[in-house]
Amino acid sequence: MVKAMKKVLVCAMAAVLTLGTAANASAATASPTTSVKPVTKKNVKAANGNKVNTNKNGTASLSAVKKTNKKSVSVAGTVKVNGVKYTVTTINAKAFAKAKKATKITLPATIKKINKSAFTGAKKVKTIVLKGKKSITVKKGAFKGLNTKKITIKVNKKMSKKEFAKLKKALKKAGFKGKIKKA
Repeated sequence: MVKAMKKVLVCAMAAVLTLGTAANASAATASPTTSVKPVTKKNVKAANGNKVNTNKNGTASLSAVKKTNKKSVSVAGTVKVNGVKYTVTTINAKAFAKAKKATKITLPATIKKINKSAFTGAKKVKTIVLKGKKSITVKKGAFKGLNTKKITIKVNKKMSKKEFAKLKKALKKAGFKGKIKKA
């Protein structure tokens, strides 16, 4: 009878040790402080160095590109802030003010709106590339402080004629006087 009790105790101890280490391992992988939900914040530095305004709906607006001396500046379609991925949909005022030497600016297909004074400060820009297939909203004065006659906007060659005409109309209404072509 003593031998049987010893076997039961040994099995019980083995089970406790096994379950205890499994519980500790699962507790170590779950972190209660990590937020995976999008939050609304202003002028947050994204993982790529740009500053963005984030929204609870998972979108972000570019408020400032990081200071650069590069001739070409590209805006990412998504940014990561505190482990949460946001889709960049808007370009805010003076977003390119720190890209003073940029001659080419590339905007992703996720962009839906360009706000007033968005390109102010990027005085050397010659080409703006829009990768989207749909027209975007361009607020009046988006090109404030720039000589738009010397700027070419290149749009996705897969953009439909209807969307292309809509974009041209929006750009002219915003004060753009340069070339707009499919590329």
